[in-house]
Amino acid sequence: MSMKEGRQAAIIDYRGSWNIGAYGLSTDKFTIFGSGFRARIIEDAKAILNVPLIVQNIMDEPIIGITTIANSYGILVPPQTLDSEIKILEKELNIPVARLEFKTYDNALGNIILANDRAALLHIEIAEKNRSAINIIEDVLNVEVATYPFSFPIIGTAVVANNKGALAHPSMNEEELEFIKDTMRVRVNTGTVNTGSPYIRSGLIANSFGFLAGLRTSGLELQRAYEILIA
Repeated sequence: MSMKEGRQAAIIDYRGSWNIGAYGLSTDKFTIFGSGFRARIIEDAKAILNVPLIVQNIMDEPIIGITTIANSYGILVPPQTLDSEIKILEKELNIPVARLEFKTYDNALGNIILANDRAALLHIEIAEKNRSAINIIEDVLNVEVATYPFSFPIIGTAVVANNKGALAHPSMNEEELEFIKDTMRVRVNTGTVNTGSPYIRSGLIANSFGFLAGLRTSGLELQRAYEILIA
């Protein structure tokens, strides 16, 4: 598989940072980037992810991948998100956008929720402290919320999932991986990004059509991501 010829993957940076996952997210219907990516990267992303792409900050900050969680059906944003930002997302993408407040990690929805178009996953302790949030997640994302005592409370940082696969932190055990496989209905395996980083989401922006990886991601890491998320 040739990454360049296949146009299903690319290595990129964000203003010199390889932690690109903090600055964007993608679903099978749309991609959102925070402001600051070079024009050439935006054009590459449109071709590789194969969905409309908009550039829009949240809370006037470009860290979309940390603050926001989305699937093809809806978008959840922190309570402090500006009304104007929500209106732009609703107008441009024509799907529900809702504020979601957590008692912990309230500005980091992308770190604590893992979602695709079939399920949303939360650490069980976070879910128990935020029962009222579960209904909002289910209503806006149009999926059921599943909970589990994951090794990592920030499951959204430890795993990247689309509608084909989930690439997970290498320390996650077989029971955790099996739970992700069964609830999200995807193939699952472990891997790294950016030459050894175990926090997958920090270095990947992916949907079911392609993915963008941080600039330091090795060829072997790209191949592993492709086999799980795209092939």
